[in-house]
Amino acid sequence: MDLDLNLTVGPEGHVVCRHCGALVGTTTSSPFDKAVRNERPSSAAGPGVHADPARFTDRPIVLRQVFCPSCLVLLQTEIVPADEPTYREWSLR
Repeated sequence: MDLDLNLTVGPEGHVVCRHCGALVGTTTSSPFDKAVRNERPSSAAGPGVHADPARFTDRPIVLRQVFCPSCLVLLQTEIVPADEPTYREWSLR
């Protein structure tokens, strides 16, 4: 079962990279528990993200990215408050 363009669920219920077949997560409820994570200031997202987050919130804002642990394909990007959990929720129907 494909989760998106980059991830699929293998026969044992593990989440694997569709590009290289590497194990990315052990369950669909924790699809990125084996992934490589990178967190940087939100300004690292590029020239389109140039406003100072302090103008809008008292909380620090970060750019979070999640990559395949083998081929390093980008799996998820989000700009969120640093103390927030990831926004992506999974629902398999």
